[in-house]
Formats: sequence, structure tokens, C-alpha cells
Amino acid sequence: EILVRGVDVDPDALRTRLRLRGPAQVTVVIVRLGTGAASRATAFLCRPSR
Repeated sequence: EILVRGVDVDPDALRTRLRLRGPAQVTVVIVRLGTGAASRATAFLCRPSR
């Protein structure tokens, strides 16, 4: 799953570019951290705890 918050990223296009394969389940959360000129996009890779 790819979640995008405050960043101009198309999740479907990113999924294609990543060429995901295998059985592992991962959620990618892409967010904008900071404000103004100091803001930057950050990605968090999250795995289920169980």
C-alpha cells in the first residue's frame, strides 16, 4: 500500500516504478515534513507488527 500526504506523487505510477515483487507486505507512507522552504518529502516504510 502507498499512502501520500501533502506530496505530489501518484501512488499508481510509483508502484509501477518500484517493480514490487515477493510476498512481503509493506506500507509506504510519503509525507511532507516541515514548513515553507525548509519542508521536505520523507518516506516511511512500515511493516505489520504481526
